[in-house]
Amino acid sequence: MTFRCLRSHLARFLTGGLAAFVILLAAMPQTAMAQSIPGLTGGSETAAEGQANANAAEPSMDELIRILENDATRKKLVESLKAAAYKAPSADGAGATAGNADEPGEIVRSLPGRVAEYTRMFIGAIAETVQQVPQYVDLSLDMLSGAGSIDLPNILQAILPVALVAVVVFAILFGARYAERGIFRRLSDRAEHAGPLGKLGYLTASGAIEAFVVVASWACGYLVATLYSGTRPVFSQALFLNAFLLIEMIKVGLSAFVAPNYPSLRLTPFSNRQASYWYFWLSRLISILGYTFLFVAPIVQWASTQAAAAATEFIVAFGSLCLAIGLILKNRGVVRERLKRAREQGDTGFRAFVHAVIGQIWWVLAIMAAIALFVVWLQSPDDGLTFVATATGKSVAAMALGGLVFSVLARMIAHGVKVPQELKYRLPLLERRLNGFVPKLLTVLSFVVVFVVVTYIMDAWALSDFSSWFASAIGQRYAASLIGALLIVVIAVAIYLGVSSWIEYRLNPNYGSVPTARERTLLSLFRNAFTITLVVVISMLVLSQIGIDIAPLLAGAGVVGLAIGFGAQKFVQDIITGAFIQIQNAMNEGDVVELNGVSGVVEQLTVRSVGLRTVDGTWYLIPFSSVDQVANFSKDFAYYVADVGVAYRENVEDVKAMMIDAFEELKTTNVGENLISGFDMWGVNELADSAVVVRGRVMTKPGTQWGVGRAYREIVKRMSDERGIEIPFPHMTVWFGEDRGGKAPPIRLRNEPSPKPKIVEAEPAEPQSPAKDRDMTQHGTSEADGKPIPPDATDIDSAGGGRG
Repeated sequence: MTFRCLRSHLARFLTGGLAAFVILLAAMPQTAMAQSIPGLTGGSETAAEGQANANAAEPSMDELIRILENDATRKKLVESLKAAAYKAPSADGAGATAGNADEPGEIVRSLPGRVAEYTRMFIGAIAETVQQVPQYVDLSLDMLSGAGSIDLPNILQAILPVALVAVVVFAILFGARYAERGIFRRLSDRAEHAGPLGKLGYLTASGAIEAFVVVASWACGYLVATLYSGTRPVFSQALFLNAFLLIEMIKVGLSAFVAPNYPSLRLTPFSNRQASYWYFWLSRLISILGYTFLFVAPIVQWASTQAAAAATEFIVAFGSLCLAIGLILKNRGVVRERLKRAREQGDTGFRAFVHAVIGQIWWVLAIMAAIALFVVWLQSPDDGLTFVATATGKSVAAMALGGLVFSVLARMIAHGVKVPQELKYRLPLLERRLNGFVPKLLTVLSFVVVFVVVTYIMDAWALSDFSSWFASAIGQRYAASLIGALLIVVIAVAIYLGVSSWIEYRLNPNYGSVPTARERTLLSLFRNAFTITLVVVISMLVLSQIGIDIAPLLAGAGVVGLAIGFGAQKFVQDIITGAFIQIQNAMNEGDVVELNGVSGVVEQLTVRSVGLRTVDGTWYLIPFSSVDQVANFSKDFAYYVADVGVAYRENVEDVKAMMIDAFEELKTTNVGENLISGFDMWGVNELADSAVVVRGRVMTKPGTQWGVGRAYREIVKRMSDERGIEIPFPHMTVWFGEDRGGKAPPIRLRNEPSPKPKIVEAEPAEPQSPAKDRDMTQHGTSEADGKPIPPDATDIDSAGGGRG
């Protein structure tokens, strides 16, 4: 996966998260949001009514406290609450419930009823919001009416002590940022070739440097303000310094998120142009809103009136709203193409479809969300501003941090796990196993990150209460169960990787002792049995960890096992027979065996079957239950039985001498290393119909007897031709019949001139490869990679007990 793919994945995460955030804000009714914001009320209730209600509630609270402090009165209160909670059934209760459409009763408890109720509430809230539009216009005009009370001379007089502090603070800030370019350039060069975690470390270091510069500038400004006033900074200077520290720290976080000037430090999927563009406008918007609400508006209120400060806040907030809407409209095409990119590239998944749909309407939802935030602030400038600012800050921080973690995880998934070359040479399959597990684990963690970010944002906007649920006993139990199950799976995979790597190391002939065929067979069987056992045990532990009682499962498994035992007797027989075959060491991987009339090399051994590869490449799978006997041609040693048939007129002693001379020559060839003993001459073994069979025998290494026999027969054929010893072969007599006088009829032969043969120049022989030379000199004993070649039907001599 390339870095472009990584950026595409992260872009989907960020755009999907932003779209979800925008949809939540746009779809949330203003009245519902107002209920979740402390101090935010609708237009129907005045401040006087709220104060009256608060005053009326105080005696009731004191009276409730006195009742709860007394045991007798507390007991009577509990009894009264129980009596009030019980409602006697009435005869017309059902009919009244069924007949009243405004009180749906029990039908709302069903899923369709709840959906209908929520839909009705949502539409009603939207209608109520639309009806309150004139009220919002009146609020805006009321806030603007205070613009005439702005006292500019007093405001300038109040801001004047801030001028020197502001010049010093921004001079130090800009100077330090100019000086830190060299440090950032070196960090960027190092991060260019670093991994995901290394790049995150360099990004964190750059953010820490920027934060230190901001704090140092703030401290210098505080020192200058203290020296200016003689004791401590005045009110306006303190407001400016606090606003500067908060706003610049927010911009430091924004700079770390988009990294506009150093692409090598950027973990988000922004191009250089996009990063610079969005950082420019967002930082300006943060500065305008921040300095207005944290510095300018309090100064205006202090130097003029509350109405003048409200008018200032409204003008800046409305201008920021217009600026945000302008940015949304200007970039609606860019974001739309970004969201539709996966769909246009052929992705037909559900996520690509959702992104394409959101890409068409995202700008409408974003404008609605911006207007919703403005209206919430307009309804309650004090508490509403605090709620919106806090929720927005939490949402942006959560999405930034979640996007950063998601980007790091995506890059780790793309890069995979790299093991050192030495360890890779020892354990060739370790890297592949790690890359088969670690990316899946990181993918699960990515989904967890997305879930945490979404729930945190919903809690920040008071749309849900996941934090309280996680803090409850049931939430902690579920979270602990899931974390415990995940840890069990991780530990199980680690154990599997450790055992598999150890088995792989033992089977690697390049390190340690070369494994025998017996070790290869037992280790392969152990790996299979261990894997099955581990999967069963871990499955039971995971089910038990997440709260599922495994006792009935174990009982059911016993019953199912008993049923399978009766219904799969053949399967059980395969396993038992295979176990005894392995205990007796009847065969191992790489042996040449004959099972049920099939001869081949053992390529696979499991608990219930054996896989054979014949000389023509056919692969047979033979269950152990069908194996009546095992003929192993690779056990300890082998014999080649040489039967040479000669004519009856030949001298037997000459034939024996020829066979011994042929064996002496055989020892000098390449197959001589496979000979274990000398040549045992047995003599005349059979007086057949047309030949005298002379037999001899030689001991060879297991599995090489067929190659030795081919080489020996070649030498015998050549020597018999040289010495004039006839090797008989079947003759055919053609009888043409005879007449009454005993004479045979003449044979008519047709004499046709034969064509002159064409003289073809011989082409120079191509040099043979070492593999071809090896095949010719070894006479089909083994493959080029050293694997034995199994015999066919003509190689196996039944008279020699299956060993000739």
